[in-house]
Amino acid sequence: MDSSDNTSQLRVIYHKGDHIVLQDEERKTIHKCGKEGFKIYEALTLIYINDNTNIPVPKVRSIQYEDGRELNVRYDEAGKSTNIRYEDDKVYEVNYDEQGKLTYTCYGNDDVVQITMDFVEGYTLEKVWEKFNQGQKEVLAGDLKRYVSELRELKSEKITALNAGKVRVLSGSPDVQEGGPFQSREEFNQFLELSGVDTMPHASQDDNSSSSGYSSTDEDAPQGREEFVFSHGDILPRNILVDDQGKVTALVDWDFAGYFPIYWEYSRASRESKDWKDFLLLWVFPDKREWGYTEMKSLNIRS
Repeated sequence: MDSSDNTSQLRVIYHKGDHIVLQDEERKTIHKCGKEGFKIYEALTLIYINDNTNIPVPKVRSIQYEDGRELNVRYDEAGKSTNIRYEDDKVYEVNYDEQGKLTYTCYGNDDVVQITMDFVEGYTLEKVWEKFNQGQKEVLAGDLKRYVSELRELKSEKITALNAGKVRVLSGSPDVQEGGPFQSREEFNQFLELSGVDTMPHASQDDNSSSSGYSSTDEDAPQGREEFVFSHGDILPRNILVDDQGKVTALVDWDFAGYFPIYWEYSRASRESKDWKDFLLLWVFPDKREWGYTEMKSLNIRS
């Protein structure tokens, strides 16, 4: 390969099937590439979170489609995008034509082949978690709790991904299930049941929820019209970057983000080790209403 070729600086940091993640060390960018099952959702979510919260996420620079179209994202001095607009559950690129008239281009969810975003410095929490001391855990917990609260300020009347897209969830196997948008929690729960999606949080050190025979979907939905809140959907140590003090430098991998019932964030985040769940219960999700029916039921059994 010619050393002057742009790809000469790219280093493979992830490869599974036709999905590959490359790092350009010189330009400090990350390139996510793929075809089958590769969609626009994560890129749109990163832009949306960047523009509407203070949560640190990688900045998306471009989205490339199989047919050659490319959506280049522009940012102002404050770091917010200037040419992306969200309206009626759709995402538009805003530009001006030759006559100076505003134009709106709606991009589809499918046929994306590459997303380019900024590289963010930090340690993957998964690699340093066991060495974290109490002080670092408190710093981390403060960040995560604040970021979850910010996400919950973003609300919808439907369970959906951005751009009126299907929600994506992991089933009990490595398979990804897609469905929706859903108009109610009842519809969503039926989808979870039919898809074999496990919403059972792992047991913490002081409960027996893993053997109670219930899952978070058993929780009675609120009466009347329910508002759904935005969720990352996969807040696990492998998707959290931190610095030496335990401060979050970025939340990454927003593939499973969207609007969900309030219990969803905790249900998905608690799929890790018992130690991680204990940390979440104590520091990040102390409100019992956020746990879902499983946790409430196990507490009732013990009381």
